[in-house]
Amino acid sequence: MISKTDAETFFKTYEKVYRDAIAGNVNLNDVAGNYSTGFVSVTPAGVMVGENGQQLKDIMKKGFEAYRAMGSKKMTCKEVSVTPIDQDHCVAKVQWSGEYERKDKSPVTIDFEVDYLLERRDGSLKVFGWIAGDEQAEFKKHGLA
Repeated sequence: MISKTDAETFFKTYEKVYRDAIAGNVNLNDVAGNYSTGFVSVTPAGVMVGENGQQLKDIMKKGFEAYRAMGSKKMTCKEVSVTPIDQDHCVAKVQWSGEYERKDKSPVTIDFEVDYLLERRDGSLKVFGWIAGDEQAEFKKHGLA
């Protein structure tokens, strides 16, 4: 089984990679290293499937650039809970806290959660999917988009 401790360790590493990326120090190989060979993304905008490779790296690079442009400063993993699926798969519910700076320089913190589908592959945890709320609506609500 994937333990809570294993998932917390994984998401602390994920958090560091994310923080580096929004600081402009993105290592796309590190970003891609968190994901399985294929994945599914479920958001209010729809369901998307993809493969880990150059296309994922390009999408992630553009995403981090967009986050920086709208004022993203820091992302913190606050809490992780784990629901096992089987020996090598689980759902990890992650509580995130994002710190942003609006155009007028005022700070805002947005707390949100994402459900990640994790698998243990070759001894390492990898994301093979995620289910997230409407981040664009939250950004608009808080004057960021």
